[in-house]
Amino acid sequence: MTQAIKRSMTGTVGGRPVSRLVWWGVGLSLSTLVAALLHVGATRLVDADARQRFDALARSAQSSLSTRIKSYSDLARGLSALFQSTEAPNRLHFHRYVQALGMRTHYPAIESVTFARHVTAAGRAELVATVAADRSVDAGGYPGFRIHPEGERPGYTVLTYIEPQAARANGRLGLDIGANPLAAIHLDQARDSGKISASGLPILVNEPRPHLALGMRMPVYRSGALLYSVEARRAAYIGSVGVGFSVPALVGSALEEMPQRRLRLALFADGASDPERRTLALGSDDRQLYNDHDPVAVGETEDDRFDTVLPVDYNGSLWKAHFRIARADLYSEFDVILPPAAFAAGFLVTMLAYAYFFTLYRSRRTAIEQRVLLDSVLDSIDAHVYMKDRERRYIYVNARTAEAMGQPAEDIIGKLDREVMTPEQADFYWRQDSRIFVDGARHASQVEFAQPDGEVRQLWTVKVPVLLDGEVSAVIGLSTDVTELHKLKAQADAANQAKSNFLSNMSHEIRTPMNSIIGMSHLALRTVANPKQRDYLEKIHHSSQHLLGIINDILDFSKIEAGKLELEVLDFGLNALMQNIANQLGDAAANKHLALEFEIDPALAQQLRGDPLRLEQVLLNFTSNAIKFSENGRIRVRALAGGESGSASGSESEIMVRFEVEDAGIGMSEAEIADLFKSFHQADPSTTRKYGGTGLGLVISKQLAELMGGTVGVDSIPGHGSCFWFTARLGKAVNFLQGGGSAVDPAVLDQLRGAYILLVEDNIFSQQVGQELLEEAGSTVVVANNGKEAIDLMLKERFDCVLMDVQMPVMDGFEATRMIRSDPRLRDALVIAMTANAGRDDQARCLEAGMNEFVTKPISPKLLFEVIARWLATRPARNGRRRVAVAADQAPTRMSAAPVVSTDAGLLDMSALSLTFGANPVKMRKYAFMFLDSARDGLADVSEALDRADVERMADLGHRIKASAKAVGAMRFAGLCQDLERLRDGGTMDQARTLVANMYTLLDQLNEHIAHELTESAS
Repeated sequence: MTQAIKRSMTGTVGGRPVSRLVWWGVGLSLSTLVAALLHVGATRLVDADARQRFDALARSAQSSLSTRIKSYSDLARGLSALFQSTEAPNRLHFHRYVQALGMRTHYPAIESVTFARHVTAAGRAELVATVAADRSVDAGGYPGFRIHPEGERPGYTVLTYIEPQAARANGRLGLDIGANPLAAIHLDQARDSGKISASGLPILVNEPRPHLALGMRMPVYRSGALLYSVEARRAAYIGSVGVGFSVPALVGSALEEMPQRRLRLALFADGASDPERRTLALGSDDRQLYNDHDPVAVGETEDDRFDTVLPVDYNGSLWKAHFRIARADLYSEFDVILPPAAFAAGFLVTMLAYAYFFTLYRSRRTAIEQRVLLDSVLDSIDAHVYMKDRERRYIYVNARTAEAMGQPAEDIIGKLDREVMTPEQADFYWRQDSRIFVDGARHASQVEFAQPDGEVRQLWTVKVPVLLDGEVSAVIGLSTDVTELHKLKAQADAANQAKSNFLSNMSHEIRTPMNSIIGMSHLALRTVANPKQRDYLEKIHHSSQHLLGIINDILDFSKIEAGKLELEVLDFGLNALMQNIANQLGDAAANKHLALEFEIDPALAQQLRGDPLRLEQVLLNFTSNAIKFSENGRIRVRALAGGESGSASGSESEIMVRFEVEDAGIGMSEAEIADLFKSFHQADPSTTRKYGGTGLGLVISKQLAELMGGTVGVDSIPGHGSCFWFTARLGKAVNFLQGGGSAVDPAVLDQLRGAYILLVEDNIFSQQVGQELLEEAGSTVVVANNGKEAIDLMLKERFDCVLMDVQMPVMDGFEATRMIRSDPRLRDALVIAMTANAGRDDQARCLEAGMNEFVTKPISPKLLFEVIARWLATRPARNGRRRVAVAADQAPTRMSAAPVVSTDAGLLDMSALSLTFGANPVKMRKYAFMFLDSARDGLADVSEALDRADVERMADLGHRIKASAKAVGAMRFAGLCQDLERLRDGGTMDQARTLVANMYTLLDQLNEHIAHELTESAS
């Protein structure tokens, strides 16, 4: 068996490292291959996208060039139409027409617009004279006008009009453009065809800087001539109009509109003599018109750029536009990073996918190995292990469980429990297992198990749920045989019980004569006159009280050891706790001339929740020891905030409080401190003779502090005093009662006197309590049962203040407040929330709804009066029906009365009842019994809701009754109400029935207790 386990663990942990390296090598190779394919695909995608953008740019530039050439042709046709529209347009008409075209703006590449008059040799002299005498545009005319080049020719085509003025300054006026044989051929062709003549022969122009220029000319015919034949056109021909433009300017204006300025263009005119043989391939006969290509860099290849050649129609002639751009200029940032990103993503995703499947494969192998290992371990341990599903079917049993059932494990797995044991046994164990499926929590218990041979064994069984998709799918049970331990525990319990019985009997036997001794000595001291006898009696009385304290310590110690000491959980005030210490030990400190000082950390809430009696017991022990072992100086008792504490209990409403008692007494050494909190031990045995004591006080204090979730300690220096401290985890008070004195400030009563207040409350008990308290303070109170009634009353009358309950039928306080804030007539009303829900979320919700202030139930009258007065002080003096206030000392109040002490604060906290009703016994009794009537009516409604299985209704009623119970101090009953309220979060009807039954029982106890307590208080 051991060798099998070793082999399984070695296979699982070691796992053949060479084989694993091979698997990962395959994964890396596959990931690299996929990444490379994605990189190639991304690169091609980027190049294709860039190519599309380049083609679009090139075609856009081609279109722009063609559009401009067409616009120039249209301009030439327009000029021809100008001359043919009238008999003889003069120079001024031509000048104005060209000016109106807006050449600089609309035709920036055109350098000149001309009209060439065609005359014969006979009309030459007349043309020269006419031009020289024309002053329609230039005031000085053209006296030096002549036709050049010189020479006699049969006909002349003379540049007669030239625009703009700058074009006339270059000496072209009077140029016979027909003198050039090639130009004459093109002019004659245009004359005979009536179409634009565009030779395509570039002209080098030197101004303003050297550049190539081209021109196109359109024949002009006599107005009204019929142009149906060549002869008719020749007869009507009077000349031609022409447009000259700069090729660089033409190209520049076309490329200027491109979004990508790095696009380069070389422009060529096709040199083929036969139009049928034209091709877009660049040839040696092509004439270059323009070229702004960047020179080819060293090492640059054709793959580094995009090229294309597109045709451009130049009035029937073919131009070849060769576009070029570097690939890098077309790549965006995304295009640059896409290929490497695709490589990285492909590698990573493939590697992750491979790792995932590889991990699944490894996990499956590991799971198989672990199952073998687990079976080996579970079969070897000395415990019964099984797993069962919801259908009561065994999923797993170990060898020891199978042995106990008397069957092989393979015969048990897969069967129902009733198939492998008797129905009675199966049902018994299933009742325990089914609890796990219901609450999903771990359970531990001790059960008896009868083996097949009839022997009964005690098993300690721990059962835990198996969660699958958030639901309990199975239960695992692990049972350990504790039969021998059970026997030993029974013997120890019997011995401990015997000791406890002995201590109890002895304390009873000792207490009986001790009470007689203390009582008789007290009575004797009242009558004795002899000083010597008084001295004897005082010593007897003191010694008997000391002996009674020792007996009490022994009893407390025995209770703690037996685990029978239970802590109470009550709301209490730190000031009251410190005052009790001062009341009990103040005289003892004063007799030794010691100053007893108390300090409460301002960061601590004045109201806390815990066991004030046990806190007081520890503080009394520490403080009495400090007084006992101090001869002078002062003793400081402090309560300090130790920080929020929710880790232990899981509650955010707890806080760790540190209590310290510091003295300037004899102090202790480190060795003495080490054994200080041990039972029946004192720091120095010699102190027993001087100071007395059992040595149990500190160990009881330590155990009490640990019961309260804290610890104890001491810091001490011999001869300089000690600081004993302990910590306790306390809750934040549920009632949030105002700390400090209970007397109401006369200025507060002055504000309340005459105030007109609307009390919105659905609980009859709370209505009467609130109404009488406020009316006693001098206010006028109107009651509304719900939010709807409150709004109806507010629309009729103006109130100084609205006290708004939160949870009510018909319309709750939140909705009512929102409606008040949305109504212009009511939006300025003062609304103060009153609720039993005291959490921060509840306060935030009230303020969010529009309420001005937030107070919690049960409400301290002093706190309520101060809150209302503070807000009324900010409001107009006669907002509602407020009357002129009388003197403050005339306002009757009982709020300064002393509180009444409870005999059972858990059942009926008299301090809370006293705080609510000003310690007035008559009112306390009246409202306590009124609460009983109200609670009985509420429980009747709860019973009806229980019969209907209406959980929501029961929760609402629990909330309503809880406020009344807290107001009179019925804290235990209020706790049951709160449990009833929590049913809406998922309680069952069985829980509801149990709660209601407990509430009826506790209400009967309250009835008897209130009758007893308050009858005595009233008397």
